[in-house]
Parts: sequence; C-alpha cells; structure tokens
Amino acid sequence: MYEYSHGGNAVFENGNENIIDLSANINPLGMPENVRDAIICEISNCAFYPDSFSSRLRKKIAGFEQVNPDWLFCGHGTSDIIFRLPRATQAKRVTITAPTFSDYERSSRSFGSEITHYPLSAHRGFALDKDFIQAVRLKNPGLVFICNPNNPTGRLTEPGLIKELLDCCLRTGAWLAVDECFLDFAELADEYTSKIFLESYSNLVILKAFTKLFALPGIRLGYALCANRTLIDNLYFHGADWPVSNLAQTAGIAALEGAENYIKQTVSYVSTERRGIEKEFTRLGYNVFESKANYVFLQNPYQFDLQEELDKKGIRIRSCGNYRGLNSSFYRIAVSTKQNNTKLLTAIMELTEPHINERENQ
Repeated sequence: MYEYSHGGNAVFENGNENIIDLSANINPLGMPENVRDAIICEISNCAFYPDSFSSRLRKKIAGFEQVNPDWLFCGHGTSDIIFRLPRATQAKRVTITAPTFSDYERSSRSFGSEITHYPLSAHRGFALDKDFIQAVRLKNPGLVFICNPNNPTGRLTEPGLIKELLDCCLRTGAWLAVDECFLDFAELADEYTSKIFLESYSNLVILKAFTKLFALPGIRLGYALCANRTLIDNLYFHGADWPVSNLAQTAGIAALEGAENYIKQTVSYVSTERRGIEKEFTRLGYNVFESKANYVFLQNPYQFDLQEELDKKGIRIRSCGNYRGLNSSFYRIAVSTKQNNTKLLTAIMELTEPHINERENQ
C-alpha cells in the first residue's frame, strides 16, 4: 500500500487541526497579498481551460530568471516535473545521493530505471565531494539528480563541483538535474545557482518552485530551465496536457511582481532566525549541521523521540528516519514565525534540560 512520506500533513490528522507544523518548509512571511488578490480575481476564468504552454507565465519567469522563455517548462509543482524527467530523458539508470529528496528515487522507479546511490557522510557534514564525480563515471547513469541546497541537510554544493559534474555527464551522455527549490532562501544564492551553465551545457536541467519560496504549496506550481528544446518538448509529451491551472498561472505571475524585495526580506529573516535556532540547539547539546536553507538539520544525542515528544506539545517536526542514509535520530525543522520559533525553543528546552542534568549527575 502506498504511504505518504513527506512533511506538511499534520493538520489532516485527527485532533491535530491546531498543531504548529514545522515539518514542511514554507516561507514564514506567508503568501504575498497581491497573489491572494490575483487568485480571487482569476476564479471566474476557471470556467475555461488553462493555456497548456503557460505562455504569459513563462515570459514572466524568463524575465525574473534572465533566460530565454523557450528554455522553460511549467508544471503542477516541481514533483510533477521530477516524475516526467526519467521518461523525458529515457534514463535506464539514475544516480542520486543519500540522503536526498525521496521523489527522485520514486519517479525513477516508476519508470523502471535502475537506481544507484551515493552515500553522503555525516562526518563530512553531508557535503557533496569530488568522489561523487568518480562514482557517476563508474556507474554511467543516464540521469543524475542533485539537490542544491540539499533536502533535508540544507548543505550547498559549490558551482565548481557542479561544472565538473556537468563535464563528466556530458562525456558520458548523461543528464544532470539540479534541484534549486530551496536556493532562493540562501544568502549569496546568485553565487551558487547553476543558471550560468545553461547556455553551455545542453544536458543541464534546473528545477525550481513557487511552493516554498512564495508560500503556495496548495497552488502547485514549479518549473524547469533547460536550453535543450528537445528535452522541453519531451517534458510536455511525457505527462498530461494543461499541467498548470489558471489559478496557478495567475498566482505565479503575481508572485513575481516585486519578487526581489520579497525575497530579500525572506532571506534576511530566515537567515537570522535559523542561526538563532541553531545556536540554541547547539547550546543544548544537539549535533547541528550546516544548513543554508529555510530549515535546521540536526541529530538528537538523547534517548527520546524528538518528534513524538514535540507532538505532545502541539509541534510537528520532520523525522528523517525514512530518508535513505539516515536514521530516526536525525530531524529537519522548518524556520517559522517568531512566535512559533519561540514556542519550539521553549519546548525543546523543557524536554532537553532534564536529560542534561541527568548526564551531569552521572
């Protein structure tokens, strides 16, 4: 039987309607007001089919990303595109890191691809290294997925390493999909994006989404950037027509109005709050890993289930026990509003200090 394996589902569980859900990493600044207004105004147009090619939206995204509109495919969330990619590339073998976002593996298995995993080391802070390039060379996949920054670790990959990986993939005829859905939350995001390689590497696909950054998970809107027109055509072919609803297209266009200022405010807020949360967890003895996304990634050194205990206090975090390469001592926690962050840290202190005192008295 299929099991839902992502975060963000706590409010649908019986008795959890008022839970503080930090298991999904949604922008704490919330949906921009003009987006809400645009969605309301668009409702009457839902009596008509949407533009299957999202023409106006692609033009708007192209201006925002400074790319050719023909390099864009818009989908029903980034996961929709991830599930189209193995078919669009006809990849018989797919290489992914472990841990990383589970849909890379599930989408590949749904196509019948063979999966090879490259384990990331906790001792190295889950950083991607040059050994990965050698592993790709040896495994000779048709498609490689990397997430930058990675989910759930929040760790960034240097552009130089991505370029080396692109060169390797180009020589072997492989596609490289770089998921940048969380990159706009990072400081110095412009220095880490792979967009600079699009024109030179026809085997590069970049994945991005409105979901997390603009707090629109219920709208379902993501897009792919690729300079290879054949790949773009294949993304259309290997999925249903009308991949983006009227409401989602309108929401995306509105979100990009004044997006630069909204993103600047988001990065400033998230970075400050994340550092404060990380500092407190570190003080309390947790093993906190370097994250540049809008979430904290840590390991619990104490003998209690952190998610289970926080659930009792009305706070849901993301256990990473179902990520390949991790166990139930690892957790991902979204940066939220100041009020929710304060409640989280108060609850963590109440849970942890008795265990600290117990250790000190031994």
